[in-house]
Amino acid sequence: MPKTADNPLDRVIRRGAKLNQRGFTLYSMKMLHPPRPRIVISQKIDKRSVIRNRLRRQIRAILDHALLPNRAMVVIVRKELLGLPFTELQARFQSILTQLQ
Repeated sequence: MPKTADNPLDRVIRRGAKLNQRGFTLYSMKMLHPPRPRIVISQKIDKRSVIRNRLRRQIRAILDHALLPNRAMVVIVRKELLGLPFTELQARFQSILTQLQ
């Protein structure tokens, strides 16, 4: 029996636009009532939850200030983003978020 897309964020990964950038992959899809962005950071990136959570908070802050209404987003993070200063992280996300508008 095929798996149904009950979760809206799973639907974003399956049917949404996929944009690759060095360090992360962003899935995005227009929705009427989008959920909060999902940020996926595996333990393979860093074993310490403090590091993963700090990176998650920084990415969430960037996405909150991006002002993209009615967009559901899923960000899958890769190891290249570890240790980047916030300004560099912000520049990488801004370059890909402009493609969505």
